[in-house]
Order: sequence, then C-alpha cells, then structure tokens
Amino acid sequence: MVSPGELRVIDELTPNEAYTPEISDEGAVSYSDVTRLLDDDDDDPADVLERFATRGVLANEFVSKVYVCPECTTEGLQYTTVCSACGSAHAIETTVLEHVCGYVGLETEFDAADGYRCPDCEMDLESSDVDETDRYVCEECSEMFDIPDERLWCRECFSLFPPLDAIERVLYRYRLTADGEQWLDRQKDARQTIAEMLADRRFETEIDTTVTDDGASRSVHLLAEDDLLDERRIVSIHETPDEERIDAFCAFANSIDAHPVVVTTSGAVEEDVAARADGSELTLLAYRENGTIETDYETVESADTHRQGFFQRLTAALEVPGRKGQ
Repeated sequence: MVSPGELRVIDELTPNEAYTPEISDEGAVSYSDVTRLLDDDDDDPADVLERFATRGVLANEFVSKVYVCPECTTEGLQYTTVCSACGSAHAIETTVLEHVCGYVGLETEFDAADGYRCPDCEMDLESSDVDETDRYVCEECSEMFDIPDERLWCRECFSLFPPLDAIERVLYRYRLTADGEQWLDRQKDARQTIAEMLADRRFETEIDTTVTDDGASRSVHLLAEDDLLDERRIVSIHETPDEERIDAFCAFANSIDAHPVVVTTSGAVEEDVAARADGSELTLLAYRENGTIETDYETVESADTHRQGFFQRLTAALEVPGRKGQ
C-alpha cells in the first residue's frame, strides 16, 4: 500500500529534481521536503525513500555516511578520548617532566621550596637531567599514558562507546526513475478514474483529503459523500492489497461510518483480502491497463512476493493461482 503522504512524496518529484539529505551543525540528518509531505502516521522519511528505492520507483545516489548512537539512535555523535585505565573522559593532554632516573610527573611534583627536586630519587634537578614531554593525565585515577582510547559521545543520552559500536547509516540522494514515473501515473490514474466513477453516481468527491475521527485526523486517497442519501465512501489505492493494511483501513472506515473501497493497481489481492470482500463490508476493484476499473481481480497467496515483480508485470502476463470475480 502507498499512503496518501507517500504518493505526495513521489508526485512532488520531477525527473530533474531529487530529495537530498540535509545535515545540521549538530549532525542531525533530515529530508525536510519529504517530512513536509508525509503525514504524522507515515514512516520515517529516510525509510520511506529507501523502500521506494528498493522497489525501483526511486534511484538512490550515495552522498555520505553518518553514525548514530547504539543506545538511543541519535545522530550527530561527538568524538572524544578517554583514559585507557578507567575509561573516564576527564583525561587531559598535559606537559610532564621525565627525570633521568625514569620518573615521570607533573612539573608541580618537582617543585621544592629551595628549587626543583625529583620526588622519586630526591636528586636536585639540572636542566640536562629532565626532558619535557606531552602525555595524557587522567584526573579521575591519576593514570598517565601516551595514547588515550577513542570514544564517541552521544549528546542525547551521554553514552560513551568505541567508534566501531556506532551504527552506520548511509545517506543517499533520491531521484525518480522511468519505471517510477510509470508507477506514479498508474496510481494517480486509478485514483482519478474511481473519483470520476463516483462523481457520475452523484457523490461529492475530494482527492487526497483529511478525514477526522473523534479528533484524530487521517489522510485518505479519496473521500466520496452523498448528503442526500447519507452515504459515505473512502477509497484506498493499493498496488497489491494485503490483509494487515486492509484490516486497518476497514476499521477506520467503520469508525467514521464510511464504506471502504479498495482499488488494486496490479490487478491482484491477497487471498485473505479477497475472502473478506465476499461479504458486504468491503468493495474490491481492479484498475486495468486500458484505464478501466473492473470488479474482476486476481488472487495471490502473498502481496510481498507479488510486489517484487511489479515492473515486470507491466509487460508480462500475470502468473497467479486463481481468479476472483466480485
């Protein structure tokens, strides 16, 4: 199923445009145009775009990579270093003195009342006896070391973890494909055709509109109302309707006292969906290549496997286990 918001996202693209990720100064990634077009109950914008890329509707082009916190999935991690002994980030690079006897310490440790003296061997210091060097000193456990351990720090949950523990996310730029243009035209043509059919039956129709149920709003592909007969229809456009989404759609239709109508743009539905349409609670229709809408449709065992060959089915015969006429 493509939601009204997802259809908006694809419809907004032209062949010369693309959805490009935006990275804030804090490292947060967004697709602001996609977010604007999607509804609140749609999936994350990046997930929506990648799903359409997987199906061939969009083409993805590599842009960059970001790393997110494994604890809270926040983006924009900060690089830091920690003590190799206790793991504290309060390990600071400091200038230290190294005496010829081998003792290494802060300059303050060598400071005596009458000059400078090694706190270990108690030898008075001469300039030739000591070397200055930079080492890390932990303010928590006093450990001194040359190379600290690397960590990433999450600004949201304050977790510290090794860089290899971060979750890598690849960022893409998304463009509409030629197959995607065909797919988009098919969904929009199906929506327009059913709208015209209902208008011919004296329904007032609204395409891509919002319906409210007890204060909660939901977008629908098409709303059709006949005030005279007090009838209401909501229409959902599906490529290959599956049981889970149809159950949710029918439940919503029932909550607003509307009859659910589902149009399959592939000409096929799951067997369980077809069985549900045997009653009067759901109307199933199929959009055909010639631009007509019919009550005949195919049945398949699984919508997921049927969707995988969508673009191939535009030019090849549809192989299905049975045929259903409503």
